[in-house]
Amino acid sequence: MVHRRPREEAAVEVGKLTMARLVLADRQPLLNDALDAVLTKDHRHEILAHCTPRQNIPLAVRELHPDLLLLDASVAMSSQPTVLEQVLAQQPHLKVLLLAPEMDVQLLLESMGAGALGLVLKTSSAPTIRAAVENALAGEGIASRATLPRVFRELQGQHADGESPVRRLSLREREVLALLCQGWSNELIGNKLFISPHTVRTHIQNILEKLGMHSRLEAATFAMEHASELPTPGAKP
Repeated sequence: MVHRRPREEAAVEVGKLTMARLVLADRQPLLNDALDAVLTKDHRHEILAHCTPRQNIPLAVRELHPDLLLLDASVAMSSQPTVLEQVLAQQPHLKVLLLAPEMDVQLLLESMGAGALGLVLKTSSAPTIRAAVENALAGEGIASRATLPRVFRELQGQHADGESPVRRLSLREREVLALLCQGWSNELIGNKLFISPHTVRTHIQNILEKLGMHSRLEAATFAMEHASELPTPGAKP
């Protein structure tokens, strides 16, 4: 069933800060309750609904139009078409973050290819979950730093022979990608290249579109694979 939160339980706006609208869709009701408590503590997130059976998730997304869906990984990719594909087909700009019991690199790659922003472990601490949600709302891919080398190894050999995809990028876009690979924020990249964070965001969006990718995480792992073709960004400040 879909359990909707009463509107009076969460204000839509606190001062001038508009709250992000979330739907929680883990198959375990207790985890949905726990996530609700974690994410509403700072009054920055409005929980629109809890979903458990997979057939109700696309319905909740269609009716409630959330900004972010936290979706059980075991549900997301388990049907044809997948639940992830269904929700993104009806709301292409929806941000989706998967909830998983452990970091599964193959699932991470498969789900990112389908449009998810990444995985967060169900066993993560409250600050880690809140940070993952904030990053996802900002459109950033989510995976632990320790996972990146494994993601890189999985991606090796997957690109077709011929002209390198890096050639699709302008010199400035290659510079941004090289710094993005090192985990730099938009502000740090802008300071390094003497451009605004807004311009950095525009370059990153262009990079994702030219490379056919969905998130910064995909772009960063691609950059690791093609590091020899990118400019040397220098030491991290």
